[in-house]
Amino acid sequence: MRDIVDDPVARGLRSPYLPTPLLRIVDGGYLHAVWTQLEPSVETDGFIESARYMADMALDAVLQQYEPVSDRAELLRVGLSTDELDAVASTLDTLQLVQPQLLLVLAALAEARNASSVGGGGRPAPRASTDRERAHLRGRLLLAPPTQAPLPAIATALGAVEAPDLYRAIAPWPAYLDATWAELQHLDALPLLRDRARGLYYYARDAARFLARPLRANREALAAAGVPDAARLAAESTIDEALPLTATMLVHCSAMRVALGITAPEVAGRG
Repeated sequence: MRDIVDDPVARGLRSPYLPTPLLRIVDGGYLHAVWTQLEPSVETDGFIESARYMADMALDAVLQQYEPVSDRAELLRVGLSTDELDAVASTLDTLQLVQPQLLLVLAALAEARNASSVGGGGRPAPRASTDRERAHLRGRLLLAPPTQAPLPAIATALGAVEAPDLYRAIAPWPAYLDATWAELQHLDALPLLRDRARGLYYYARDAARFLARPLRANREALAAAGVPDAARLAAESTIDEALPLTATMLVHCSAMRVALGITAPEVAGRG
């Protein structure tokens, strides 16, 4: 297992761990160069509300088309305990908020690549601190090594270099992972869910316009910040892989939560 240490970027996302796609763009100073620009926008109410809205976009589609087989009752029947399922639900609650924020960050970086700047159109109203986010920060989230079975097979099925954090985070409960993956590996066959993942990808890219502060992350801006070309190109490759996969994982996370009986929307008045 990899125990994630405290990190200023993770704290900004109100996360107990640094998401792997961001960990991969640390080298060469890329993450530092962009985070100093992104942090003021992440600290706004508009940013977290966009993230919560995207979580609800995923939930809406899941509730319309997905009927879980491995629901809570079935998972208890096959040997998982109530405490284990509560621990899984807690892990999923963290990812429910971290993943859409990650998607917004990755999308903004992708949009900024070929533009002089993106953002600046969002409201600067500050982001409120919530009990839920404080609980996430006090928590402890472990990611299983990507070589732990069946994570390599999951990565291959998803067309990824490594299994995404969502699946690595639930790997400490092998019976849950096996039952859940046996079902969710076929989720892409459901047209509405496949289309919703694509819609989340485009929604996140469009949302870059509404960052509260402009982001400059093209070649010239990053070079001026001291980021070598090799580090920039490696980061862009990571972003290109992680962006659509993260959108898909929002749908998978919603499906996992629905199977556990968690169907409340993030935004009041929805649902």
